[in-house]
Amino acid sequence: MIAKPVLVALGVLFLIVPTAVADDAVVQKASVSPDLGFTDSVDGVRIGFRISGSGPADVTIRIVGGGNEVRTIDVPGVQPATDESVKWDGLTNGGRLVADGTYRVVVAVAGGNEKEAGSVELHGHFFPVRGPHGSRGPVGEFGAPRNGGRVHKGFDVTAGCGTPLAAVVTGTVVKRAYDARLDGNYVVIRGLGERRKYWYAHMVHPSTFQRGDEVHVGQTVGYVGKTGNARTVGCHLHFEIHVGGRPVDPKPYLRAWDRYS
Repeated sequence: MIAKPVLVALGVLFLIVPTAVADDAVVQKASVSPDLGFTDSVDGVRIGFRISGSGPADVTIRIVGGGNEVRTIDVPGVQPATDESVKWDGLTNGGRLVADGTYRVVVAVAGGNEKEAGSVELHGHFFPVRGPHGSRGPVGEFGAPRNGGRVHKGFDVTAGCGTPLAAVVTGTVVKRAYDARLDGNYVVIRGLGERRKYWYAHMVHPSTFQRGDEVHVGQTVGYVGKTGNARTVGCHLHFEIHVGGRPVDPKPYLRAWDRYS
């Protein structure tokens, strides 16, 4: 009758004993990859590090951009002499996408040193056509005249049928449909934290993403085709950007994204 309460009490005492943390830990090495990345991409930014010491230690990763610390990642109880890796999604401590720019990464150990891991150039947008591409010239420009008094609301990027199409930004699919008269298979993405929507038209097949699905920058959302009224023109992506419900010229954006994607 006495043994049982004693065992329970001992068990409680055992559970509340804190884990010892080494006070001689040192960050041996730290690294960042890739050098160029995209905010909230599937792959993310990989931060690797290794510490030494007599036991586990708490590690803090600080990410700094524009002179400000935008993200802190705590990694408790890191074992020494073990290669560790942490993924940064390109979001701030508040869960927002960071602005385009270069970010320094510093790895620090509690009570010990800190080490520069390197830097990464991040962008929030990605060129949509993932293969050799060109343009249709003046006929494919924004505002070009169309039959019936219409004007062209997007920009046409030529590419071989079946060329993958990537999400230009992290966001949510707001429409996926088929329009036999104009757009063929198309999908529309609303950018996260933006007032912009991005249209992909003439895809060879319907997108695998449905309305309401979240997509990450760089994910494949479809493939170049010639559905809709593109069947007599040839394979290309008709790409539109709408801001506050109105189409704007996508060409300057596409040119900028193409330079670094």
